[in-house]
Amino acid sequence: MTNPINNRKQHLTDSHRIEVIKNHRQWEKTTLDEKHNAFYKTISTTVKPRVKQQSDKLLIGLKPITLREMNSRKDHVYTGCVLSVTIIEETLSWIPSIHLVIEDENFDCERMLIYGISKEEGEYLISKLYTIGKKIHIINPYLRIGANDMKPSIRVDDISSIVMQSKSEWILNMCRYCCEAGALKSCGKCKQANYCSKECQTMDWKLYNHKLICKS
Repeated sequence: MTNPINNRKQHLTDSHRIEVIKNHRQWEKTTLDEKHNAFYKTISTTVKPRVKQQSDKLLIGLKPITLREMNSRKDHVYTGCVLSVTIIEETLSWIPSIHLVIEDENFDCERMLIYGISKEEGEYLISKLYTIGKKIHIINPYLRIGANDMKPSIRVDDISSIVMQSKSEWILNMCRYCCEAGALKSCGKCKQANYCSKECQTMDWKLYNHKLICKS
């Protein structure tokens, strides 16, 4: 049997994971720049989805699915399935959407976009609900190929298709590099990122470019 700790460590240096996290942090830096510069403004747009996601009322009877079981080159709604994931980066709000980075049970990583969100609702969701370490179920997950960048993401157009997992499942004080719980060492500059060790902090700077979002 594969040691889950070793398996996670192998995924931390996966090229797709690095790309997803670094791109997300670049977007986070953009939102921070906007807050400090009234003349700096990014316009976010969306293209109508090619297929429609239907929401079920219950998780009962749904088939568990993971990211690697989805075709990353094809727009498809996996009807009758449920994708269970952990939020591993700060959630960002860009009207009309919010942006997340998620990790599944295999430690595979992908971006996730939730559309149809107002500014007020978005601020609540990113600060109170969809925060680092929270776990969610996505009913009938829709793997969407971006209209502009042609890259995959999990897209949600009906927020009722997202179900929060119980609090006992959440990862508290999650390390921003290895995603393990109980990380009590914080970045000395921004005080926002927690780490298990000096090694994790160093790797977060080197691989995932923490300096993009490190603000005092």
